Amino acid sequence: MAYTIQRKASEGQDRWQPVAQAINSPRWSTWQSLVGLWVLLGLGALPLQAAPFAYVPNESSNTVSVINMATNKVVDTVPVGAVPLGVAMHPDGTKVYIANVASHTVSIIDTATNTVGATVPVGIAPLGVVVHPDGTRFYVANRDSHTVSVINASTNRLVTDVRVGTAPLGVAIHPDGSRLYVTNRDSDTVSVLNTSTNRGVVTVRVGDVPFGLAVHPAGTRLYVANLNSNTVSVLDTATNRVIATVPVGRNPEGVAVHPDGTRFYVANFHSDTVSVVRTDTHRVIATVQVGENPAGVALHPDGSRLYVANFGSNAVSVVRTDSNQVIATVPVGRGPTALGQFTPLPAPRPRCDGRI
Repeated sequence: MAYTIQRKASEGQDRWQPVAQAINSPRWSTWQSLVGLWVLLGLGALPLQAAPFAYVPNESSNTVSVINMATNKVVDTVPVGAVPLGVAMHPDGTKVYIANVASHTVSIIDTATNTVGATVPVGIAPLGVVVHPDGTRFYVANRDSHTVSVINASTNRLVTDVRVGTAPLGVAIHPDGSRLYVTNRDSDTVSVLNTSTNRGVVTVRVGDVPFGLAVHPAGTRLYVANLNSNTVSVLDTATNRVIATVPVGRNPEGVAVHPDGTRFYVANFHSDTVSVVRTDTHRVIATVQVGENPAGVALHPDGSRLYVANFGSNAVSVVRTDSNQVIATVPVGRGPTALGQFTPLPAPRPRCDGRI
């Protein structure tokens, strides 16, 4: 059975399901989009090379575009599995993990050669993927299995499958690695998992169809984009309670937090905009017009530029974060999406006691 990703144009409904064959559409091409999430590209850095690189999954091309972030040019295109959507990178920068929705696998790209070095079977319709900060394991949200697969990053073998809510989409991890956060699309909840025990701690109700999510660099807040509520839920990670609900544009998908923690960015799929929100006041301070159907957002590690994957434009918009102006548009493959972070992570910030 083949799988397709379906995203309805209406605001009140957003459902994806398996179908016998891919649905052709003049707007969406062969594959129609589900995510664009957390939400939803991956991160990429080649530590042995001069420039940082972004790894952008192209959902409708079954490829990943590699962008040199110094020149804003595509320098490589990597074939992966069917309907690549989620992305994450190993902390040492040597591997990029791509979740392939229709192949039920994760492709692991060797960043030294930009070739797939391994393909790991996971659950049904994997979407979000994230790597533990210590690099020992990675986590994959399996939408149609209603589970999160925990994979040993050294052996690429399954450690365990953790049952979560209905139709998990996005995953994010606390900076200290102690907790994993999972958006459950059809439960309208976020599952909080203890990464030491791989057991659920609590389930938090958020908005309608939670999609992408991101954790504040300090680990104090979690930001969840609610696709059908047109809002972002802000959770206090100490209490696992919603402390604010921020109205944004239509059908928000991807979320990213600036490295300095002062603001977060939200891709509004049906508004063709990105909302810029202050983290102290939870107020929108700017709305940036980007390409058609922005899905994923991620930041340059120094915070100077925001990268936006535009599913409908087949391009990535580059935005200066000091002026909130688009300074470049990078053509990529068909249907660029992003569930997760697709740019390099910033370096760990020293603590006040001098330790990392």
